[in-house]
Amino acid sequence: MEKEYKCATYPHELLMMNLSFFHLLLPLAALSSGYITLLLSIGLIASIATLLWIAKKAKIHCCKASKDTPLVKAHWQRAWDRSKLLLLGYAISAVIMLLGWFIASSQSDENMYGIILVVFSWIAAIPLILIVFAVFVLATVSLARAKRGEFPKKSAMVFKN
Repeated sequence: MEKEYKCATYPHELLMMNLSFFHLLLPLAALSSGYITLLLSIGLIASIATLLWIAKKAKIHCCKASKDTPLVKAHWQRAWDRSKLLLLGYAISAVIMLLGWFIASSQSDENMYGIILVVFSWIAAIPLILIVFAVFVLATVSLARAKRGEFPKKSAMVFKN
């Protein structure tokens, strides 16, 4: 039973590691160094790769051929649900940045172009920061449930049958 609970915590721990490293630690390192674009690009790519791996594992664990228990399957699916929120945050930030780029590209003054891009990059970061915080809190709650051997609230009825 303990092993099952530990297996159920793994997807949430992976998601929280993704958030901690690629959204908190790496951006701080990027902002304090001269390699902002490089480090943030690496962090974004690594974060998306981690989220895709969670998606793959959730899909594998939700098929009937998987030997995992319903509890483990439910927690992989819950981690993927949380990951989709993070992907939504990326999409919102990307739309804001594209909007800023379109507005900036219509400027004839080079200084104004740079100012608009900087302003929109800060505005684009806000929804992502809020979603990262929300996903971190939600993943913490799910991790606590997994450690106690409880099913996630939303998917409990689906996997108990």
